[in-house]
Amino acid sequence: MSTRKGIDVYNGTGKVDWLLVKEAGYDFAMIKSSEGHTLADQSMSENLTKAAVAGLHTGVYHWLHAVTTEEAAKEAAFFLNVVRGCKMEYPVALDVEQDTILRLPRDQLTDIVTTWCNQVQQAGYYVAVYANLNVLRNHLDWSRIKQFDLWLAQYHTQMSNEFPASIWQHSNTGRVPGVKNGTGDVDLNLSFKDYPEIIRRGGFNNFPATAPPVQTDSPLSLDTRSKDMSPGEIYTVLARCKEKPEVTVTGRDVIQASEPRLDAKGRGWLIDVTALKPPVRHAHIQVRSKEETANCNFNVL
Repeated sequence: MSTRKGIDVYNGTGKVDWLLVKEAGYDFAMIKSSEGHTLADQSMSENLTKAAVAGLHTGVYHWLHAVTTEEAAKEAAFFLNVVRGCKMEYPVALDVEQDTILRLPRDQLTDIVTTWCNQVQQAGYYVAVYANLNVLRNHLDWSRIKQFDLWLAQYHTQMSNEFPASIWQHSNTGRVPGVKNGTGDVDLNLSFKDYPEIIRRGGFNNFPATAPPVQTDSPLSLDTRSKDMSPGEIYTVLARCKEKPEVTVTGRDVIQASEPRLDAKGRGWLIDVTALKPPVRHAHIQVRSKEETANCNFNVL
């Protein structure tokens, strides 16, 4: 797909004339939804509605304040309440830039970020992480968050390829018709994925799944029989079967498994398995479709 142009806004941006934004060639908007566990952005609903009416694709972002995993879970629950029922064709992003959280040890902050992302992903949303190069290099363990899409903040004429980004915020001094009368600073972004297709077809962000019918009539099988994982990691199991399978978890204190969802490519059903703490534990899932069963073991190391 071709690269799409977008902006991101919040309540402090003021009123936006989304028709003018669209006429200026912008295709998507990332809109602030919330921060912490008590503050909902008062302009979110209006911006989501009016941007969509003007023909822009929309996503949202949450500003992280949590300094413990317990607070991260509370923030995730608050965010899910704020966006309940909202249909968005771009990701829901976790904004990792608050000064107070950047004082935390890298592993602790990574635990916090993965806690929020996993909880929101398991609720059926397409998750991304917003961060700049400093945060990615020095404050987060990339190996543990790379399963989420990256929205990279880097104000430069060329995007770094050090971390694979799906959205690039390349300027915070843009001038866009319809925003602050075209005279004030606004963040400018480029996206490199066909998010509307991915999110709609996959049934994320409150859209019904529109994946093609499963093309297999072969016996039930899983794409892996055993997987080693780190705490906080997510592995997506592909179950090749026609009917929606049932999933049984043995070791619920070790892993969590999502509800099966249709694979966008028609290969079967996808099951997100999340590794929990404590480490050095073992668990497995049993997937059942009609009279057939298949198992997959998970070792959380």
